[in-house]
Amino acid sequence: MKSKPFVPRSRLWWKPAFRSSFGEHEFGIYPEGTFRRLLEYEKQRSDRLGQTVSLVVFSVEARVARSREAVQPGVAELVAVLKRRVRKTDSLGWLENGRVAVLLPLTDAEGARAFVQALGGEPAGLCGPIQISTHPHELSREHAQPPNRDNGEAGDNGEAGAYEHGCVDEVVPGLAFEQVLVRPIPGWKRALDLFGAVTGLIVLAPLFLFVALHIKLVSPGPVFFTQPRVGLGAREFRFIKFRTMHVNTDQGFHTQHASAFIRTNTPMEKLDEHDPRIFFGGRLLRVLCIDELPQLYNVLRGEMSLVGPRPCIPYEAAEYQRWHRHRFSILPGLTGLWQVSGKNKLSFAEMIRLDIQYEKTMSPKLDLVIILRTFPTIAMLLVEAAGRKLSRIRKPPDV
Repeated sequence: MKSKPFVPRSRLWWKPAFRSSFGEHEFGIYPEGTFRRLLEYEKQRSDRLGQTVSLVVFSVEARVARSREAVQPGVAELVAVLKRRVRKTDSLGWLENGRVAVLLPLTDAEGARAFVQALGGEPAGLCGPIQISTHPHELSREHAQPPNRDNGEAGDNGEAGAYEHGCVDEVVPGLAFEQVLVRPIPGWKRALDLFGAVTGLIVLAPLFLFVALHIKLVSPGPVFFTQPRVGLGAREFRFIKFRTMHVNTDQGFHTQHASAFIRTNTPMEKLDEHDPRIFFGGRLLRVLCIDELPQLYNVLRGEMSLVGPRPCIPYEAAEYQRWHRHRFSILPGLTGLWQVSGKNKLSFAEMIRLDIQYEKTMSPKLDLVIILRTFPTIAMLLVEAAGRKLSRIRKPPDV
């Protein structure tokens, strides 16, 4: 009987050894799927242990030919150079669009830049754009300033925590590590979002008109309120909703409130009950979640989904711990598992855990269940708000 080859127990099942021949793994490096699992594993490990991890991405011009027998010499030369330079703890693999990347555990941005400098610009393929993404970011989004350049322009996306290196040792902001790990949106989810957004915008058009007229009558100013929010891959987008507050109101109080419930373990109660910034009828719009319906436009644009974590404000994201940022792995949503599981009765940490749970168990059935459970949840919130108002009316005056 032929014996099976010995495989060390310490090797992870999804981390196969390098292959030297051109076969399933082109050029003997990890294929994209396996390499992405490595990236996710190292990111989670760094968050758990408080360590730093870096990723160096080479956007080489050469591509692997369709025929596995014919290979591009530029890519082969690049891979050969990188294999000679990486440590045993480093990993080398493919990313989408024909990019080659090196994963450097326990390495900060300075160490990653030193790795690039040590390559010495060899081979010629290294003269393409080289991106260095470090997790966690060295600087927060608010304080990151792009370095000065001769032409006065910043990088393509201006994200913090990553750098791009060229033939002339130029360093400019590049992709954040979280954006590198963004996975494609499932086809079923995008189809459900498009159907729901188009149907909702058409069916709810009369309601939108009525709400717009009410806002114009009770409060001078624009009908819609837009604000930057943090979405998929920690990218910012313009969030839209019906305005429910007077214009030019102070946001400092909400900033302090948000910081408090993120840092403590108290329930995430809203300020609506005694917030003087809300105009007449605004509280009802907020309780019924009607003010959120214009976000169907964000869903149509692909910036949000019908179901997902609620998008946070940038100053809230600045308060996040490292494990909190896992909620940026999926599209934010109009409703979500948190909203139908207790909402304001839950703490911030419980909300994040529910968002992470949804990301791991996401399916068409779960999305439909959450959407259907949203309506009775809103009805219950309305009943609770009415009960609180009645209790205040019946409460005897202080003697």
